Amino acid sequence: MTKGSAASDVAPRPIRHAVVYANPSSAGFDHAILDAYASEVAVHGQEVVIRDLYAMGFDPVLKLEERPAPTRWAPAPDVAAELEILHVSAALVLIYPIWFGTPPAILKGYVERVMGAGYDFHDLQEQTGQPALRGKHLLSFSTSGASLAWLDEQEQVLSLRKAFDTYLWRGFAMGQGEHVMIDNVVPGLDHGYAGQQLERVRSTAARLCTALDNERRFGAPLGASAAHRLA
Repeated sequence: MTKGSAASDVAPRPIRHAVVYANPSSAGFDHAILDAYASEVAVHGQEVVIRDLYAMGFDPVLKLEERPAPTRWAPAPDVAAELEILHVSAALVLIYPIWFGTPPAILKGYVERVMGAGYDFHDLQEQTGQPALRGKHLLSFSTSGASLAWLDEQEQVLSLRKAFDTYLWRGFAMGQGEHVMIDNVVPGLDHGYAGQQLERVRSTAARLCTALDNERRFGAPLGASAAHRLA
């Protein structure tokens, strides 16, 4: 067997999804979303790397020395570890509740310290692209106790999508974006409704797995890089 053929026989590394979970509860509906997503990804032969921010004790506070600098900048050790996970992942998945109209502060800290590591406002404006995220898929699942109709009346749906979806997706030059919003998540959630929403999670995961598999097979993202799907 030649060296060339031996190299070609090496199995490719499984496609990875970095899943950032931002809810202190390990027993609520958000965690059911996490479980459903991870299970569906496994069915497709891909891998999930779960980053449970609360369980990890992730520090969301951006330090002065972590701000981008023209010289001698380096990420903190915990941030460097997170960046390495993003580098080897094909998709970034965020799972979080909507609290007071915005994601939890710990997730905002993840954006500032990890996604924005070494990235200044010039990079954001020019869409230079965060090296760990450039061209990759961004998928978000958010839950709210209020209905989407009520949130829409308060203009929270539009503001969240603009500030935490489109702004991040474009600013970090990610390839594709999608946001699945699940409303009316309250104590005593109807089992039928919960099942329907978890099926949405699984179908979304399956669709992304197929897209990532096709991208690996054919060498390029399917569709325009400017695509952004909101559900």
